[in-house]
Amino acid sequence: MTQAHELPDPLAFAADALIMQGALVERSGDECVGVLPGDVAASLGVGDACTLTAEAADRGGERTPCGIGSPLLDRLTAWAGRSPAVASFRVEAEPARAAQARALADRFVVRNAVYDVGDAWLSDASYVVLWLAWRAEADDRYDGRVVVAAHADDGAEPDPSLIALADPSRTTAQLLPVPHVAIADGIPEVLARRARRHAERALANATSSVARRHARDHGRIAEYFEALIRAARAPKRRVDADAIAEKVAHLVAERDAKLRDLGQRYALRATLEPLAAVVATVPAAWVRLRVRRRKRDGELRLRLPAGASALDRLACAGCGETTARPALCDDALHVLCEECLPQVQGRPRCAACR
Repeated sequence: MTQAHELPDPLAFAADALIMQGALVERSGDECVGVLPGDVAASLGVGDACTLTAEAADRGGERTPCGIGSPLLDRLTAWAGRSPAVASFRVEAEPARAAQARALADRFVVRNAVYDVGDAWLSDASYVVLWLAWRAEADDRYDGRVVVAAHADDGAEPDPSLIALADPSRTTAQLLPVPHVAIADGIPEVLARRARRHAERALANATSSVARRHARDHGRIAEYFEALIRAARAPKRRVDADAIAEKVAHLVAERDAKLRDLGQRYALRATLEPLAAVVATVPAAWVRLRVRRRKRDGELRLRLPAGASALDRLACAGCGETTARPALCDDALHVLCEECLPQVQGRPRCAACR
């Protein structure tokens, strides 16, 4: 007996899809009233303000059909198929105290500038958290998981305890749904670079293990053929020199072929695949630093999100990595990490300015 499956509510699906694009949508019975961003409305072929109904065909009037088979629902379904699923929620957690954030700011290190701790305040902060699976194959298979996070606006990296708090499968805090949070341009690329570096560090043990076995088998093959070549060059009975040379050449070619095959066998092939992504909004304590470098002055904003024991690590403007001990460039006061600016004496060259 075949079990019947209930079709999903097209209006509910359409409302969720539009909210993910920044629209304001309110459901009232069998209709949805929406206010859409201009670019979203233009790409869908509807007005900035529209009323959606569950009908499949246009029957005239001011309502836009959004039932099964309607053009609008088809466009929204195509959007959903192209876009990764990202959940947005607010973490109901005890906010960090402003006094704690100021105490951490007093001990903050800027390697080549002086600063004064300014005002502190409480406000929300949103983070993109991305879980990825890595897999590596050579003569054996290795796999694991990495997680990376970045502030949705400035790319700073939160304390690992915040990442655990934002994990829906582990957290004990209450998660409340919120409209889609805007993510600044460049944040996906920042997360991709961090994920690759995390995966490379996670792969270090597998890489060294494969290299050891490759070197062991390479040595065995080379030693085996070296013994055969020595024996071929010093036969126990008289053999024509051309025959010896031919045999040695054959052994060398066979050895080289086996070593090439060995290299392919031990070539490490790694892949990185996203598993899940969330945008978590948490209460946070913020502190303003007034910084001075030579004749320029500016400000840095430090942040202590709920559940964290350390301030966010600032994103480097040069490479996208993060640092807890930044330096500043002379021209634009760009934040630079220890790799981009290992020595702070003199006039540093800024990768971001270049």
